[in-house]
Amino acid sequence: METIDRSSRPDLETSKVVELGVNLLQSRGRAFASEFLVRRNIPFSVIVRVLSDPPGHRRAGSLRR
Repeated sequence: METIDRSSRPDLETSKVVELGVNLLQSRGRAFASEFLVRRNIPFSVIVRVLSDPPGHRRAGSLRR
């Protein structure tokens, strides 16, 4: 039986959206980045985590396959 790591991003598309949200945080601010991620159906817990501590966000290389 395969164990699912719930702490990793589910797919490449989600990873790219989250990464763009972090970039928007830096260029357009927290409110804009948050709204962007909400409109793309990123879970609230993920939005809070990545916008609260962007320097600690994961790199795209840590994707689950």
